[in-house]
Amino acid sequence: MNINPPKIADNTGRYAYIKKHNKEIKNFFKGKINGNFLINIKTKVFEKIQMDIISLYPINNYFDNKSIITGTNETAEYDICRLIIGVHRHHSIFLTQEKIKKNEKDEIYQEQIANEVTEKVYLKDLSVKFFRKEQLFTGDNFLFFPVPCELFTLSVKLVNLIAKNSSNFSPIKDYTEIIKGCFSVLTLMENSFLNSAYSLCRGMIELYLKLSIINKHPNSYKTYAKFAVFEIEQSCCSQKYPEEFIELYENRLYKNKSASRNAYLHFGWLDSVPAYNVVNSKRYTVYGLFDYLMGDADNNFYHALNDLRILYKVCHGYVHGSANCILYPIAQYFEISKMLFYIITNVFYDLHKIYDLEILPEDKKLLDELNRDFETLCQQHKKRSIDNFKLYYSIFN
Repeated sequence: MNINPPKIADNTGRYAYIKKHNKEIKNFFKGKINGNFLINIKTKVFEKIQMDIISLYPINNYFDNKSIITGTNETAEYDICRLIIGVHRHHSIFLTQEKIKKNEKDEIYQEQIANEVTEKVYLKDLSVKFFRKEQLFTGDNFLFFPVPCELFTLSVKLVNLIAKNSSNFSPIKDYTEIIKGCFSVLTLMENSFLNSAYSLCRGMIELYLKLSIINKHPNSYKTYAKFAVFEIEQSCCSQKYPEEFIELYENRLYKNKSASRNAYLHFGWLDSVPAYNVVNSKRYTVYGLFDYLMGDADNNFYHALNDLRILYKVCHGYVHGSANCILYPIAQYFEISKMLFYIITNVFYDLHKIYDLEILPEDKKLLDELNRDFETLCQQHKKRSIDNFKLYYSIFN
Protein backbone atom coordinates (compact mmCIF):
# COMPACT_ATOMS: atom_id res chain seq x y z
CA MET A 1 0.00 0.00 0.00
CA ASN A 2 1.30 3.46 -0.88
CA ILE A 3 1.18 5.37 2.42
CA ASN A 4 2.68 8.59 1.13
CA PRO A 5 1.06 11.24 -1.08
CA PRO A 6 2.34 11.21 -4.64
CA LYS A 7 5.23 13.59 -5.26
CA ILE A 8 4.16 16.14 -7.83
CA ALA A 9 6.87 18.34 -9.25
CA ASP A 10 4.86 21.43 -10.16
CA ASN A 11 1.39 22.94 -10.22
CA THR A 12 0.74 21.59 -13.70
CA GLY A 13 1.46 18.06 -12.54
CA ARG A 14 -0.59 18.57 -9.38
CA TYR A 15 -3.56 19.82 -11.42
CA ALA A 16 -3.28 16.83 -13.77
CA TYR A 17 -3.22 14.41 -10.84
CA ILE A 18 -6.25 16.01 -9.14
CA LYS A 19 -8.16 16.04 -12.45
CA LYS A 20 -7.41 12.33 -13.00
CA HIS A 21 -8.32 11.46 -9.41
CA ASN A 22 -11.64 13.35 -9.54
CA LYS A 23 -12.46 11.63 -12.84
CA GLU A 24 -12.05 8.25 -11.11
CA ILE A 25 -14.42 9.37 -8.32
CA LYS A 26 -17.00 10.56 -10.88
CA ASN A 27 -16.82 7.23 -12.69
CA PHE A 28 -17.16 5.23 -9.47
CA PHE A 29 -20.35 7.08 -8.44
CA LYS A 30 -21.67 7.46 -11.97
CA GLY A 31 -25.45 7.14 -12.14
CA LYS A 32 -25.89 8.05 -8.49
CA ILE A 33 -25.20 11.79 -8.68
CA ASN A 34 -24.06 14.52 -11.05
CA GLY A 35 -20.26 14.11 -11.12
CA ASN A 36 -19.38 17.81 -11.25
CA PHE A 37 -21.76 18.57 -8.37
CA LEU A 38 -20.23 15.73 -6.34
CA ILE A 39 -16.69 17.03 -6.79
CA ASN A 40 -17.78 20.60 -6.07
CA ILE A 41 -19.42 19.65 -2.75
CA LYS A 42 -16.55 17.32 -1.82
CA THR A 43 -14.13 20.21 -2.26
CA LYS A 44 -16.29 22.49 -0.09
CA VAL A 45 -16.51 19.85 2.66
CA PHE A 46 -12.73 19.40 2.72
CA GLU A 47 -12.33 23.17 2.93
CA LYS A 48 -14.61 23.21 5.97
CA ILE A 49 -12.89 20.28 7.68
CA GLN A 50 -9.34 21.36 6.82
CA MET A 51 -6.74 19.84 9.18
CA ASP A 52 -9.39 18.04 11.24
CA ILE A 53 -9.25 15.38 8.55
CA ILE A 54 -6.07 14.05 10.17
CA SER A 55 -7.85 13.29 13.45
CA LEU A 56 -10.97 11.99 11.72
CA TYR A 57 -9.38 9.46 9.35
CA PRO A 58 -6.25 7.26 9.32
CA ILE A 59 -3.65 9.17 7.38
CA ASN A 60 -2.17 5.97 5.86
CA ASN A 61 -5.47 5.26 4.08
CA TYR A 62 -6.07 8.77 2.88
CA PHE A 63 -3.56 8.75 0.04
CA ASP A 64 -4.16 5.19 -1.12
CA ASN A 65 -6.16 5.42 -4.34
CA LYS A 66 -7.57 1.90 -4.11
CA SER A 67 -8.96 2.57 -0.63
CA ILE A 68 -10.30 5.95 -1.62
CA ILE A 69 -12.16 4.69 -4.66
CA THR A 70 -13.39 1.29 -3.46
CA GLY A 71 -14.04 2.04 0.19
CA THR A 72 -12.21 -1.13 1.26
CA ASN A 73 -10.71 0.78 4.19
CA GLU A 74 -11.89 3.70 6.28
CA THR A 75 -11.27 6.66 3.98
CA ALA A 76 -12.49 10.23 4.00
CA GLU A 77 -13.35 10.65 0.34
CA TYR A 78 -15.42 7.47 0.06
CA ASP A 79 -17.46 8.29 3.19
CA ILE A 80 -17.90 11.94 2.24
CA CYS A 81 -19.03 11.09 -1.30
CA ARG A 82 -21.62 8.62 0.00
CA LEU A 83 -22.85 11.21 2.51
CA ILE A 84 -23.11 13.82 -0.23
CA ILE A 85 -25.24 11.43 -2.28
CA GLY A 86 -27.46 10.65 0.73
CA VAL A 87 -27.98 14.26 1.82
CA HIS A 88 -28.55 15.45 -1.77
CA ARG A 89 -31.13 12.71 -2.39
CA HIS A 90 -32.82 13.54 0.92
CA HIS A 91 -33.42 17.06 -0.40
CA SER A 92 -34.31 15.87 -3.91
CA ILE A 93 -37.17 13.49 -3.08
CA PHE A 94 -40.15 14.14 -5.39
CA LEU A 95 -38.39 17.02 -7.19
CA THR A 96 -38.29 17.11 -10.98
CA GLN A 97 -35.04 16.60 -12.87
CA GLU A 98 -35.12 20.29 -13.82
CA LYS A 99 -35.47 21.42 -10.19
CA ILE A 100 -32.65 19.11 -9.08
CA LYS A 101 -30.34 20.50 -11.76
CA LYS A 102 -31.30 24.04 -10.74
CA ASN A 103 -30.48 23.26 -7.11
CA GLU A 104 -27.12 21.78 -8.08
CA LYS A 105 -26.16 25.09 -9.70
CA ASP A 106 -27.47 27.22 -6.82
CA GLU A 107 -24.67 28.45 -4.52
CA ILE A 108 -26.95 28.67 -1.48
CA TYR A 109 -28.06 25.07 -1.98
CA GLN A 110 -24.46 23.95 -2.50
CA GLU A 111 -23.45 25.58 0.79
CA GLN A 112 -26.39 23.95 2.59
CA ILE A 113 -25.44 20.47 1.36
CA ALA A 114 -21.77 21.03 2.22
CA ASN A 115 -22.70 22.17 5.75
CA GLU A 116 -25.02 19.21 6.38
CA VAL A 117 -22.48 16.70 5.07
CA THR A 118 -19.81 18.27 7.28
CA GLU A 119 -22.10 17.75 10.29
CA LYS A 120 -22.28 14.05 9.50
CA VAL A 121 -18.52 13.72 8.96
CA TYR A 122 -17.87 14.86 12.53
CA LEU A 123 -20.27 12.15 13.76
CA LYS A 124 -18.68 9.39 11.66
CA ASP A 125 -17.24 7.47 14.65
CA LEU A 126 -20.83 6.96 15.86
CA SER A 127 -22.36 6.31 12.44
CA VAL A 128 -20.73 5.68 9.05
CA LYS A 129 -17.75 3.91 10.64
CA PHE A 130 -20.12 1.01 11.38
CA PHE A 131 -21.87 0.87 8.00
CA ARG A 132 -21.16 -1.92 5.52
CA LYS A 133 -18.99 -0.98 2.57
CA GLU A 134 -21.13 -3.09 0.24
CA GLN A 135 -24.86 -3.72 0.43
CA LEU A 136 -26.01 -7.34 0.42
CA PHE A 137 -28.70 -6.27 -2.05
CA THR A 138 -28.29 -3.08 -4.06
CA GLY A 139 -30.70 -0.27 -3.23
CA ASP A 140 -31.03 3.36 -2.23
CA ASN A 141 -28.32 3.46 0.49
CA PHE A 142 -30.92 4.91 2.87
CA LEU A 143 -28.56 4.73 5.85
CA PHE A 144 -26.59 7.60 4.31
CA PHE A 145 -29.73 9.74 4.24
CA PRO A 146 -29.72 12.25 7.12
CA VAL A 147 -32.51 10.90 9.36
CA PRO A 148 -31.41 7.22 9.44
CA CYS A 149 -27.78 8.29 9.84
CA GLU A 150 -28.65 10.57 12.77
CA LEU A 151 -30.88 7.93 14.37
CA PHE A 152 -27.98 5.47 14.21
CA THR A 153 -25.74 8.04 15.91
CA LEU A 154 -28.34 8.73 18.60
CA SER A 155 -28.71 5.00 19.25
CA VAL A 156 -24.94 4.60 19.71
CA LYS A 157 -25.07 7.47 22.20
CA LEU A 158 -27.88 5.70 24.08
CA VAL A 159 -25.79 2.53 24.35
CA ASN A 160 -22.95 4.60 25.82
CA LEU A 161 -25.39 6.37 28.16
CA ILE A 162 -26.66 3.09 29.61
CA ALA A 163 -23.13 1.67 29.88
CA LYS A 164 -21.89 4.67 31.85
CA ASN A 165 -24.80 4.95 34.27
CA SER A 166 -26.45 2.71 36.79
CA SER A 167 -30.06 2.69 37.89
CA ASN A 168 -32.33 0.67 40.14
CA PHE A 169 -35.10 1.14 37.57
CA SER A 170 -35.77 -2.43 36.41
CA PRO A 171 -37.07 -1.63 32.88
CA ILE A 172 -33.62 -0.43 31.74
CA LYS A 173 -33.09 -3.85 30.13
CA ASP A 174 -36.35 -3.34 28.21
CA TYR A 175 -35.09 0.01 26.93
CA THR A 176 -31.91 -1.80 25.85
CA GLU A 177 -34.03 -4.19 23.80
CA ILE A 178 -35.61 -1.24 22.00
CA ILE A 179 -32.18 0.16 21.14
CA LYS A 180 -31.08 -3.25 19.85
CA GLY A 181 -34.23 -3.32 17.76
CA CYS A 182 -33.34 0.05 16.26
CA PHE A 183 -29.90 -1.20 15.20
CA SER A 184 -31.51 -4.29 13.70
CA VAL A 185 -34.00 -2.22 11.70
CA LEU A 186 -31.31 0.16 10.45
CA THR A 187 -29.16 -2.80 9.39
CA LEU A 188 -32.08 -4.23 7.42
CA MET A 189 -32.65 -0.79 5.88
CA GLU A 190 -28.97 -0.55 4.97
CA ASN A 191 -29.06 -3.85 3.07
CA SER A 192 -32.41 -3.23 1.34
CA PHE A 193 -34.37 -5.76 3.46
CA LEU A 194 -37.04 -3.18 4.26
CA ASN A 195 -40.00 -5.60 4.28
CA SER A 196 -38.40 -7.54 7.12
CA ALA A 197 -38.09 -4.44 9.30
CA TYR A 198 -41.82 -4.06 9.98
CA SER A 199 -42.19 -6.96 12.40
CA LEU A 200 -39.34 -5.50 14.46
CA CYS A 201 -40.88 -2.04 14.36
CA ARG A 202 -44.20 -3.46 15.48
CA GLY A 203 -42.56 -5.11 18.48
CA MET A 204 -40.67 -1.91 19.32
CA ILE A 205 -43.89 0.10 19.28
CA GLU A 206 -45.64 -2.35 21.60
CA LEU A 207 -42.69 -2.45 24.01
CA TYR A 208 -42.36 1.33 24.10
CA LEU A 209 -46.08 1.77 24.84
CA LYS A 210 -45.79 -0.69 27.72
CA LEU A 211 -42.73 1.13 29.09
CA SER A 212 -44.57 4.45 28.83
CA ILE A 213 -47.30 3.07 31.10
CA ILE A 214 -44.73 1.56 33.49
CA ASN A 215 -43.03 4.97 33.69
CA LYS A 216 -46.35 6.43 34.82
CA HIS A 217 -47.01 3.53 37.23
CA PRO A 218 -43.65 2.02 38.34
CA ASN A 219 -45.31 -0.38 40.79
CA SER A 220 -46.83 -2.25 37.85
CA TYR A 221 -43.45 -3.53 36.69
CA LYS A 222 -43.45 -6.49 39.08
CA THR A 223 -46.69 -7.81 37.54
CA TYR A 224 -45.41 -6.99 34.04
CA ALA A 225 -42.29 -9.07 34.72
CA LYS A 226 -44.41 -11.94 36.06
CA PHE A 227 -46.49 -12.01 32.88
CA ALA A 228 -43.27 -11.96 30.84
CA VAL A 229 -42.25 -15.20 32.58
CA PHE A 230 -45.68 -16.66 31.79
CA GLU A 231 -45.13 -15.77 28.15
CA ILE A 232 -41.71 -17.43 28.04
CA GLU A 233 -43.17 -20.61 29.54
CA GLN A 234 -46.07 -20.67 27.08
CA SER A 235 -44.10 -19.67 23.96
CA CYS A 236 -40.63 -21.13 24.44
CA CYS A 237 -40.83 -23.94 26.99
CA SER A 238 -43.83 -26.14 27.64
CA GLN A 239 -46.10 -24.28 25.19
CA LYS A 240 -48.79 -24.56 27.85
CA TYR A 241 -50.33 -21.79 29.91
CA PRO A 242 -48.96 -21.95 33.49
CA GLU A 243 -51.49 -22.80 36.19
CA GLU A 244 -50.94 -19.48 37.97
CA PHE A 245 -51.71 -17.65 34.76
CA ILE A 246 -54.88 -19.68 34.15
CA GLU A 247 -56.08 -18.80 37.64
CA LEU A 248 -55.44 -15.09 37.03
CA TYR A 249 -57.21 -15.30 33.69
CA GLU A 250 -60.28 -17.00 35.15
CA ASN A 251 -60.48 -14.35 37.89
CA ARG A 252 -59.65 -11.32 35.74
CA LEU A 253 -61.33 -8.01 36.50
CA TYR A 254 -63.29 -7.70 33.27
CA LYS A 255 -64.70 -11.14 32.51
CA ASN A 256 -67.49 -9.59 30.47
CA LYS A 257 -64.97 -8.25 27.98
CA SER A 258 -63.86 -10.48 25.15
CA ALA A 259 -60.28 -11.43 25.93
CA SER A 260 -58.64 -14.61 24.73
CA ARG A 261 -56.00 -16.25 26.86
CA ASN A 262 -53.39 -15.11 24.38
CA ALA A 263 -54.52 -11.46 24.61
CA TYR A 264 -54.53 -11.66 28.40
CA LEU A 265 -51.05 -13.20 28.33
CA HIS A 266 -49.72 -10.07 26.61
CA PHE A 267 -51.79 -7.42 28.36
CA GLY A 268 -53.24 -8.92 31.54
CA TRP A 269 -50.56 -7.22 33.64
CA LEU A 270 -52.48 -3.97 33.04
CA ASP A 271 -55.02 -5.10 35.65
CA SER A 272 -52.38 -4.07 38.21
CA VAL A 273 -52.75 -0.44 37.06
CA PRO A 274 -55.91 0.99 38.71
CA ALA A 275 -55.71 4.12 36.56
CA TYR A 276 -55.83 2.05 33.36
CA ASN A 277 -59.45 2.89 32.65
CA VAL A 278 -59.86 1.29 29.23
CA VAL A 279 -62.81 -0.99 29.91
CA ASN A 280 -64.12 -1.58 26.39
CA SER A 281 -63.17 -4.38 24.02
CA LYS A 282 -59.75 -2.76 23.47
CA ARG A 283 -58.63 -3.25 27.10
CA TYR A 284 -56.34 -6.21 26.41
CA THR A 285 -55.01 -4.98 23.06
CA VAL A 286 -52.30 -2.62 21.90
CA TYR A 287 -55.02 -0.14 20.94
CA GLY A 288 -56.03 0.03 24.58
CA LEU A 289 -52.49 1.20 25.36
CA PHE A 290 -52.77 3.87 22.68
CA ASP A 291 -56.14 5.06 24.02
CA TYR A 292 -54.90 5.27 27.58
CA LEU A 293 -51.65 7.10 26.80
CA MET A 294 -53.28 9.52 24.36
CA GLY A 295 -55.87 10.43 26.99
CA ASP A 296 -53.56 12.77 28.91
CA ALA A 297 -50.65 13.23 26.47
CA ASP A 298 -49.29 16.69 25.66
CA ASN A 299 -49.52 17.89 22.05
CA ASN A 300 -46.14 16.53 20.95
CA PHE A 301 -46.57 13.10 22.51
CA TYR A 302 -50.18 12.88 21.28
CA HIS A 303 -49.03 13.60 17.72
CA ALA A 304 -46.28 10.96 18.00
CA LEU A 305 -48.71 8.37 19.37
CA ASN A 306 -51.29 9.14 16.69
CA ASP A 307 -48.68 8.65 13.94
CA LEU A 308 -47.41 5.47 15.58
CA ARG A 309 -50.96 4.14 15.78
CA ILE A 310 -51.38 4.57 12.03
CA LEU A 311 -47.96 3.06 11.31
CA TYR A 312 -48.64 0.14 13.65
CA LYS A 313 -51.53 -0.83 11.37
CA VAL A 314 -49.14 -0.62 8.40
CA CYS A 315 -46.80 -3.03 10.23
CA HIS A 316 -49.70 -5.42 10.72
CA GLY A 317 -50.06 -5.72 6.95
CA TYR A 318 -46.41 -6.70 6.54
CA VAL A 319 -46.38 -9.10 9.49
CA HIS A 320 -49.41 -10.98 8.19
CA GLY A 321 -48.31 -10.98 4.57
CA SER A 322 -50.89 -8.71 2.96
CA ALA A 323 -48.20 -6.19 2.00
CA ASN A 324 -45.12 -8.13 1.02
CA CYS A 325 -44.18 -6.68 -2.37
CA ILE A 326 -43.43 -2.97 -2.58
CA LEU A 327 -42.44 -1.43 -5.89
CA TYR A 328 -41.17 1.80 -4.33
CA PRO A 329 -38.82 1.36 -1.33
CA ILE A 330 -38.84 5.12 -0.72
CA ALA A 331 -42.35 4.64 0.73
CA GLN A 332 -40.92 2.21 3.29
CA TYR A 333 -38.05 4.61 4.01
CA PHE A 334 -40.61 7.20 5.14
CA GLU A 335 -42.59 4.79 7.32
CA ILE A 336 -39.63 3.10 9.01
CA SER A 337 -37.80 6.38 9.61
CA LYS A 338 -40.89 7.90 11.25
CA MET A 339 -41.39 4.92 13.56
CA LEU A 340 -37.74 4.90 14.64
CA PHE A 341 -37.71 8.67 15.12
CA TYR A 342 -40.69 8.70 17.49
CA ILE A 343 -39.46 5.74 19.50
CA ILE A 344 -35.73 6.52 19.77
CA THR A 345 -36.09 10.24 20.51
CA ASN A 346 -38.60 9.48 23.27
CA VAL A 347 -36.31 6.76 24.66
CA PHE A 348 -33.53 9.37 24.71
CA TYR A 349 -35.61 11.75 26.82
CA ASP A 350 -36.90 8.93 29.04
CA LEU A 351 -33.40 7.73 29.89
CA HIS A 352 -32.17 11.22 30.69
CA LYS A 353 -35.10 11.59 33.07
CA ILE A 354 -34.49 8.18 34.65
CA TYR A 355 -30.78 8.91 35.16
CA ASP A 356 -31.52 12.53 36.16
CA LEU A 357 -29.08 13.86 33.55
CA GLU A 358 -28.86 17.14 31.68
CA ILE A 359 -28.70 16.83 27.89
CA LEU A 360 -25.16 17.57 26.71
CA PRO A 361 -24.66 20.48 24.27
CA GLU A 362 -23.34 18.11 21.57
CA ASP A 363 -26.42 15.91 21.98
CA LYS A 364 -28.74 18.91 21.83
CA LYS A 365 -27.03 19.88 18.58
CA LEU A 366 -27.59 16.37 17.19
CA LEU A 367 -31.27 16.49 18.21
CA ASP A 368 -31.68 19.90 16.55
CA GLU A 369 -30.19 18.53 13.32
CA LEU A 370 -32.36 15.41 13.54
CA ASN A 371 -35.53 17.44 14.13
CA ARG A 372 -34.66 19.70 11.18
CA ASP A 373 -34.12 16.77 8.83
CA PHE A 374 -37.16 14.90 10.15
CA GLU A 375 -39.36 17.90 9.39
CA THR A 376 -38.16 17.77 5.77
CA LEU A 377 -38.91 14.04 5.67
CA CYS A 378 -42.43 14.59 7.02
CA GLN A 379 -43.16 17.27 4.43
CA GLN A 380 -41.98 14.89 1.70
CA HIS A 381 -44.09 12.08 3.14
CA LYS A 382 -47.20 14.24 2.76
CA LYS A 383 -46.47 14.50 -0.97
CA ARG A 384 -46.31 10.74 -1.52
CA SER A 385 -48.18 9.45 -4.55
CA ILE A 386 -47.65 6.86 -7.26
CA ASP A 387 -46.68 9.63 -9.68
CA ASN A 388 -44.09 11.04 -7.26
CA PHE A 389 -42.69 7.59 -6.53
CA LYS A 390 -42.31 7.03 -10.28
CA LEU A 391 -40.68 10.44 -10.61
CA TYR A 392 -38.14 9.67 -7.89
CA TYR A 393 -37.13 6.32 -9.36
CA SER A 394 -36.99 7.67 -12.89
CA ILE A 395 -34.21 9.96 -11.63
CA PHE A 396 -32.56 7.80 -8.96
CA ASN A 397 -32.63 4.23 -10.23
